[in-house]
Amino acid sequence: MKAFEISRTLIVAASAAGILTTTASAQELQRFTADSVVSLDVFGGENVSHKPQIVIDASVEMRVGNGWQLFFRPWWRKARPSTPTAVAPDWDGQLYQAGARYERHGDISTRFEIGQIVSPIGLGLLDWRPNLNPTIVPHLSYVVPMPLFDASSPRVTPIAQSYPLGAVVTLSTQRWDARAALVNTAPVRGWAIGADNNPRQTPVVEGGAGITPLVGLRFGVSAAHGKYATQDEIRTPSDGRMMTLVGGEAEYAFRYTKVAAEVIRTTFQTSAADAVAYGYFVQGVQTITPRIFAAARHEGASAPPLVSGIVPGSRAQMKMFETTVGVRVTRDVTVKGSYYARRSYNAPAWDNQVGVAFVWTTRWR
Repeated sequence: MKAFEISRTLIVAASAAGILTTTASAQELQRFTADSVVSLDVFGGENVSHKPQIVIDASVEMRVGNGWQLFFRPWWRKARPSTPTAVAPDWDGQLYQAGARYERHGDISTRFEIGQIVSPIGLGLLDWRPNLNPTIVPHLSYVVPMPLFDASSPRVTPIAQSYPLGAVVTLSTQRWDARAALVNTAPVRGWAIGADNNPRQTPVVEGGAGITPLVGLRFGVSAAHGKYATQDEIRTPSDGRMMTLVGGEAEYAFRYTKVAAEVIRTTFQTSAADAVAYGYFVQGVQTITPRIFAAARHEGASAPPLVSGIVPGSRAQMKMFETTVGVRVTRDVTVKGSYYARRSYNAPAWDNQVGVAFVWTTRWR
């Protein structure tokens, strides 16, 4: 991790702390909450290691007066080997969130966050904690880079799991919501404190809006524009590469059923013509009894072809399907079983796997 990234983070945290101290007028801490999620999952089948993966996802919030909160979310993972014969990697630790939040409720409710935040782009990020994910496998199209389509630029995803530094403001009513953000990296490249592959920082503008025509039904749009690669990351003379992301999402919850879907279209500037990538998913969750639920997700991504000379190549596709049955054994423990099928970019066939996961969730106070 680069020293200047740490410095910028400390500056943001110090500024947030100063704002809170002033705003709260030296009031005593009003509320402190903490929770943690621990998950262990194992898969068997084609092209997968049978060793387990362990994830620890913790969250701490401290409330002070006048609607202000401090939040902090560290994350650790012991990943399974990338192939059945590979050596298991060491523990990976990152910081997903750290900053300050202000909330005011009213006819038009307001939320403001500053620091290291969850990317405001991407419906799939809401499923990332193991206790919130209705399946076992997370949204892999958010983290698996597409094949290289521009030899002079770094690899990217149609949309990324990202926790950038920045600020976001959200306005909402019972019928509509809107948000605007300024962050330090494009939403097609992951960023988190502690990650060893963070891209160079550059300002990117993001925004989104949604409408709720009736209770349980929401339609939303999102957009982002900025550099996805800086001048220092381009292998040929350039001022950097620009990207424009446009997305649509929908959620519908009725009785004991919830359905969600997202479609993303991202245009990348390259050394030749612009390249377009797509990402999408649709998932459903059905509560069968208070303790038993079933879920399914179909997800995919379409990568631009590599331009070599005059003739472009073909588009590369990645597709995934998972169906899951979960049992809430206790209030804190959930057991899931899944059938999972995946066809990676340029893979000749599907990989079929079965998996089981144990998720332990607890609230400390």
